[in-house]
Amino acid sequence: MAVARKNTPVLTQEMFDSLTGIIEDFQARAEKLAVLYERMRQDFKKVNVELDKKNEQLAQSLRKQEEIQTYLGSILESMNSGVVGVNTVERITHFNKAASEITGFPPEEVIDKKYSDLFPKNSEGETSLLQVLRTGKGLARDEKVIWHRDGHPLPVSFQTALLTDPSGATLGAVEIFSDISRIKALEEEMQQTKTMAALGEMAATVAHEIRNPLSAMGMWATLLEREIAPESQSRNIVHKILEGLSRLNRIVSNLLVYSRPVKPQLRPVPLQQLLSETSDFVEIEIERQGQNIEVHKAWDGEAVQVLMDPEKLQQVIMNLALNAIQAMPKGGTLTVRIDSTEGDTGYGSFSISDTGCGISKENLDKIWLPFFTTKSNGTGLGLAIVKKIVESHSGVIEVASEIDKGTTVKVFLPLAKP
Repeated sequence: MAVARKNTPVLTQEMFDSLTGIIEDFQARAEKLAVLYERMRQDFKKVNVELDKKNEQLAQSLRKQEEIQTYLGSILESMNSGVVGVNTVERITHFNKAASEITGFPPEEVIDKKYSDLFPKNSEGETSLLQVLRTGKGLARDEKVIWHRDGHPLPVSFQTALLTDPSGATLGAVEIFSDISRIKALEEEMQQTKTMAALGEMAATVAHEIRNPLSAMGMWATLLEREIAPESQSRNIVHKILEGLSRLNRIVSNLLVYSRPVKPQLRPVPLQQLLSETSDFVEIEIERQGQNIEVHKAWDGEAVQVLMDPEKLQQVIMNLALNAIQAMPKGGTLTVRIDSTEGDTGYGSFSISDTGCGISKENLDKIWLPFFTTKSNGTGLGLAIVKKIVESHSGVIEVASEIDKGTTVKVFLPLAKP
């Protein structure tokens, strides 16, 4: 029995050529894809290189910005002027070290606080920085008063500016301010010096004009006293007139001394020697007045040589000692002391202390002013002359006092160099 065979397809030439064409086309496409892939790989590599460069540039830029920010922050913190910045909602965003030192507010207490809560309003009823935010215009250098944290007013000079971004949008405002309390004090002192100078010139003129008639009046009163019998009541009246003329003459003499420039003849002098001699005169004066005052001399050790004009410094010591005596009408202790000169200060010092009535706090700053006195028969020129003489020696004078406990006046004078 015969087996039937299946028909086997025959690969014709046409089919072979078609298949070959497909393979060749596939191979061409594959090669083209390989070329494109290689190009893409190279492009991707370039993109990675460029991206790495951009990342490095960005990192450098960020580092540079951080350095600039740190640098600017260091500048702000090292400035002697206070710097305060606020944002558009009026809250403080920056408060440097100087601002903290000037106002007394630590930064942590003011950052993110309302500016108007910490600083007073100006005469227009608006704080300076808020005025800048409202008007969009900075303020040129001006002066105002702010309040220190402890409650006292503080004069400052300030200037403000508006802060904007590159597009011109407002970011906030900044204010730079400086403490000018010392400058104001110097201005007041200068004005007072000018006033005192004018007063001195006037006093000198008046003193010269008064002195001649005073001398004539004194001469005629003396002659009149000689003509009156000793037992006459009129002689006592003339004697009172002479006492008044003598007091007027002392006032005029003090006016002339105060109004003239002091030109001391400086030379090295042992401070102990001058104080010892002058203290002896003071003890004689105490005995003459019959007062119950003990003079205590407190110095020992090696001699302290200071640059001085002995005659003028003796006037200083006598004036201070007599003031101390007058402050102890019921008696007490007058101490003349030379302070130790430990350390290279360049100054020697002595002090005159009493146990008298003392000076009130409100009068302590006034006692050096001419014509200021709390005595019924005082001229107010003694201590002014004392201060003028000490300052002419390039010295310094200080006073400490307590009511009903006494007063200490301390004088510093330049030491004489070997």
